[in-house]
Amino acid sequence: MKVAVCVRPNFAEAVASARSATERIRALGHQVAEIGLDDVRDEQVKGVEIAVVFGGDGTMLHAARALAPRGVPLLGVNIGHLGFLTIATTAEFEAAFADVAAQRFEVEERAMLDARLVRGGEEIARGLALNDVVVARGALVRSIHIQVAVDGAPLIQYWADGVITATATGSTAYAFSVGGPLILPTSLNITLVPIAPHLSFPNAFVFDPDQRIVLDVQDEPARLSIDGQVEHDVKAGDRVEVGRSRTVARLVRTAHARPFLFLLRQKILKEPEK
Repeated sequence: MKVAVCVRPNFAEAVASARSATERIRALGHQVAEIGLDDVRDEQVKGVEIAVVFGGDGTMLHAARALAPRGVPLLGVNIGHLGFLTIATTAEFEAAFADVAAQRFEVEERAMLDARLVRGGEEIARGLALNDVVVARGALVRSIHIQVAVDGAPLIQYWADGVITATATGSTAYAFSVGGPLILPTSLNITLVPIAPHLSFPNAFVFDPDQRIVLDVQDEPARLSIDGQVEHDVKAGDRVEVGRSRTVARLVRTAHARPFLFLLRQKILKEPEK
């Protein structure tokens, strides 16, 4: 089996864990491609059957954007805090990898969003998001006007700090922190949640998977943020188009994967583990 071992180079603890894992995987007779997620090239992932990602949920988001278009399943090893996307700790890695090597695993597909920043009819930027696409005010501490349309029909105009468009996976992230609903992560639905709306409808919307959302930004400065990791300046008159991508993130699930509802109780509802 050809295995990619992936880290973000500036995460020292993850780099050390990845080096140790690389030695163990090679000792088991597997081929290893060591990949720094800041610069993934096609030739690095050619023939890779699975990618082992060392880090937290932020690293998994980075890996999903880089590797999902290449169809590579991700096995997340948690070195962060939340761990909604990872399935094993470093102590559990060897047992989890043994299950993968023995083909005792499933692949869970997660919806991703495709976001386009359009200015004067020209595409300025485009990106994939596993968690969310956010349009928010820029450096100035003031609300901005955002006109929302769905499938070409006007929906609402917000006077707010911004608007979050989230996947079900992203429902436990930024969208949840501003009052959005929690959605089971394999759902294909898309949520729209305003950030601090002023005299505007404050509740979230949940849309069908194939509906397309257009955010017309009427003030500046503003910013477009993809998964909280990739950002672009947005000007007045710009348009951000968001819809479900044909690309899906593929997450490896073995017997070590804790169920979503367990993670929800432990990490958000704060119930003690029994």
